[in-house]
Amino acid sequence: MLGVLLINPEIDATSYSLEKSKLIFAFDNSESIKKLSKPYQINQFFNEIRNDQELNDSYTIDFISFGSNLISLEDSLTFSEPNTDISKLMEYVNSIEEDNTRLIISTDGNQTIGEDYSLKSFNSDISASALVLGDTISEVDSKIDLVNINNYTYLKNKFPVEVFVSHNNQELTTQKLEVIENENILASKSLEIPAGSSVKTEFLLSAESVGTKVLKVRLQPIPKEKNINNNEKINSIDVIDSRSKILLISDLLHPDIGFFNRILESSKELEFDYKTTEDPINATEYDLVILYQPQPSFQNVLNSVINNNVNYFIIGGSHTNYSYLNSLDLGFQKQLIESTEEYSSVLNSEFTLFLVNELNFNMYPPLKDKFGDLKLNRNYSILLKKELNGIDVESPLWIFGSEKDVKQSVLFGENLWKWRARHYVENSSFTEFDKSFQKIIQFLSQSKFQNEVIVEVEPLINSGDNQLLKVFYYNSNFEIDTRLDFNIKLENLISGDVINSRLLKNSEAYTFNLSELKPGNYSYSIESPDNDIKRNGKFEILDFSAEMQFENANIENLQKIIEKENIYLFSEKSELITRLKNDKPKPIQKSIKKSESLINFEWLILLLALTLSLEWFFRKYKGLI
Repeated sequence: MLGVLLINPEIDATSYSLEKSKLIFAFDNSESIKKLSKPYQINQFFNEIRNDQELNDSYTIDFISFGSNLISLEDSLTFSEPNTDISKLMEYVNSIEEDNTRLIISTDGNQTIGEDYSLKSFNSDISASALVLGDTISEVDSKIDLVNINNYTYLKNKFPVEVFVSHNNQELTTQKLEVIENENILASKSLEIPAGSSVKTEFLLSAESVGTKVLKVRLQPIPKEKNINNNEKINSIDVIDSRSKILLISDLLHPDIGFFNRILESSKELEFDYKTTEDPINATEYDLVILYQPQPSFQNVLNSVINNNVNYFIIGGSHTNYSYLNSLDLGFQKQLIESTEEYSSVLNSEFTLFLVNELNFNMYPPLKDKFGDLKLNRNYSILLKKELNGIDVESPLWIFGSEKDVKQSVLFGENLWKWRARHYVENSSFTEFDKSFQKIIQFLSQSKFQNEVIVEVEPLINSGDNQLLKVFYYNSNFEIDTRLDFNIKLENLISGDVINSRLLKNSEAYTFNLSELKPGNYSYSIESPDNDIKRNGKFEILDFSAEMQFENANIENLQKIIEKENIYLFSEKSELITRLKNDKPKPIQKSIKKSESLINFEWLILLLALTLSLEWFFRKYKGLI
């Protein structure tokens, strides 16, 4: 026996179990079900199948409710979800690895978020059936499908409002479409909509005053139309007073002048002027003055720029008088050597004032400048460094700084036009380059801010939408900083309800989730207990539900993912349950084979110990020990 333990042989043991097939009941818990069906009947059906002993004996049953997300269903359905995502349910069911899984989906087939589920399909080992909730007979309905409007426009400018409308009527209809602000009709027109079709139309409106404009687009209902919730849509547009004005001054004729003209003339935010030093110039009219290769003739305009605290951008090159610039105490001193050199650019990875990921500086042609060392005697941020024949010459090429609330930038090199041309060769488009360069010019044209707080929130939000109020805090170096704490006070201006909360923070911003707020006009006040920074504003939560726009069940889309014979109306639910019971699959017998060491069998160890003890007593008794 002791030898057996030393050898420690293994014994194979096999156990058997019966596993029932999985049956999933998934219930649509969205608001549209409450509108199109009778909620108490659906909850009653849920309780009946949960307590059906025959079903529970035949299947392992899971209950799920779904809206925006999937939730294990243990209590009654509330039908309060503001959105439906059927595609997410399909992804979950397809991820189940058990064989012979059956799915019963109780829904109206209407979806408001997520991927188009009608373009998906269930795995071959999933047996899916649908219990259709709501009326499948289509009512006459017209609706506004989409309104396209810009986020902002400028005062006295014209702006377009593009509207898409449709109906399911089998006859041509003539309906009035209106754009309304504060119950005043700004524009209207009569639309002829072909039978069962859609049309696109456009209004061109004028921005007559500054601020956020709330516009309602309203479509006249068809006679006997029941659902008029989808005949209105509300949008907003910000009317901005003016654009940033940019002035470029140059006494040279150079392709770089055309470079700036082409880039800035396409920007809606920037207004571009070009002058020479002989032209009358009032620098205070501009947000940024670009001084191209300054000479002593620039003295009057440069003095005006500096004395009036105007943001400036100096571009040097082979025709620049650096002796003159050195005398102005601009924070740099350049060695005076008349020979020129072409310098390649290398991006400084530690630059943090703004993002320039779209510009591939390292691949752009070199810029020409006068040869000579450069010394900085002011705290400039370096965007680009110089490289000569692949060697770092430890000298900056493009610098940014700020002093006395004035932004300053100096680029030591001409021939920027070659950068734009190279970008076009590589990308067959100027668009991304122009947008990125426009951002740099916008940055320079804006006044320097100290410890700035920027609040981002949509002026109009549909109730239940997953929208966030975001707060960005920038320190004095223009860097995003989340070391402080911020509190928010929200007041519903209609009900008077007040919410006080701490903003959540991540690596880039502070946030507050607005999805749980009730409809109404809200004012907000944001402040930090760590300093005296405060920001105030307003937004509106609209009493709008995408789910309430539906008038009928969408059986057509359900038939694209489930075979017609497996689709049942809610009135046919008894037939579905009977079929589940009659077609119940046989339990699957599964065997589990395990190999265990003999030493793991406790009864053998006890038997061995007992045997050895008896042998010892026997030998003791016989005097053999």
